[in-house]
Amino acid sequence: MKIQARYVVTLRHLMQNSKGEVLENSMNGPAISYIHGEGKILPGLEAQLEGLCEGERKYIRLHKAEYLGLDDDFNLQVVIDHVRPASTEELAFGIVQPAGEAGCGQDCNCHNDK
Repeated sequence: MKIQARYVVTLRHLMQNSKGEVLENSMNGPAISYIHGEGKILPGLEAQLEGLCEGERKYIRLHKAEYLGLDDDFNLQVVIDHVRPASTEELAFGIVQPAGEAGCGQDCNCHNDK
């Protein structure tokens, strides 16, 4: 599946500042999940993830001059682990339900295999 609005995206990332210092690293740890198109991550980053598929890896550079609020340039390495449609409940509350969580609802997609 491709990343698009109203889809849950699970990814791992490595983020460095312009000096090469590691600021965040989830490459070998727990992945993060968010609902794409809901404004939960930086819009410039979200735009660069649009259309990627599960298993894809992308290198992204965010320039402070292009994105309001950034105080430095950032380099990100992103790996897309899973993409699925968000459930009605996830969209209503804006919160991603962990896979297998009780109360996901009848239209839950969190149990779908990759």
